[in-house]
Amino acid sequence: MFDQIVGHQQNKEFLERFLNREERPHALLFYGPEGIGKCMLAKEFARAFLCLGSPQEARPCSRCESCRLLNFETGNFAHPDYLYFDPTTDEEQEKKKTKIISVNQIRSLIKQSAFGPTLSEHKICIINEADTMNMEAANSLLKLLEEPPDKWFFILVASSVSRLLPTILSRVIQVRFTPLSVQETKNALLSKDIPEAEADLLAHLSDGSLGQALRFREERIMDFRNAALRFVAEFPMQAPMTYLLNEEYFADFIPSSGGNEQLQHFVAMTVSLLRDLLFVKSGLPDQVFNTDALPQLRK
Repeated sequence: MFDQIVGHQQNKEFLERFLNREERPHALLFYGPEGIGKCMLAKEFARAFLCLGSPQEARPCSRCESCRLLNFETGNFAHPDYLYFDPTTDEEQEKKKTKIISVNQIRSLIKQSAFGPTLSEHKICIINEADTMNMEAANSLLKLLEEPPDKWFFILVASSVSRLLPTILSRVIQVRFTPLSVQETKNALLSKDIPEAEADLLAHLSDGSLGQALRFREERIMDFRNAALRFVAEFPMQAPMTYLLNEEYFADFIPSSGGNEQLQHFVAMTVSLLRDLLFVKSGLPDQVFNTDALPQLRK
């Protein structure tokens, strides 16, 4: 079960046992670093939880009406007993462009809580990035968790437990998620036909976050790494910033639009190379992240 989700074997086993319990708490909190698969596992658990198949067979069965109406591969989210909330740009936060779980979303949820399940035995609600709730939204959700509607089940997904109200934490069972190993991340990237050298670097740089590794790839992180490698190869120099500003490749990577984020990528890659140089100098090449650049680093 949940084989399509990378890693988190202990959490998967816990959720399998949880499915078969007759009495369950009404709310779970999945928490841990960003991009490691918490929300994906919450969604797959929801599909298994709502499945109408026999308890004796593996769930989700992928054959029943519930599985047909909630299928993430086909993009079908028509299940009447499945609710999902993501952060949105709240009207009051429009100028700041800050995405939050707003009080309007929680009020909408409270209105829907008046209705019981219509197809499956339960309704399930996932609140992704629940730690982005403002105070008003959090207090509204608290009332719902204090007096949960019958046959309702909630999963909160968060990166930072400290940003959630202690009273909310006291009403959920907390399930901790840890980062993926380098090998797990690399294998997942290789399964997406990413070249091995690039997959190895992304797995090391992403700190156990497959989502972060995939974002790095979309943002051409290898281009920044190669530019940083050429930069570091010129050391020592008296005026490194003057050197950079005179290089055409630097102008290409840091255009006038969106430059700050791209500059951060360039600096992060420079730091990773300086880190690797320290390990090479210390005679510990097996600790190097940029394994494909090891000959250049040694030089």
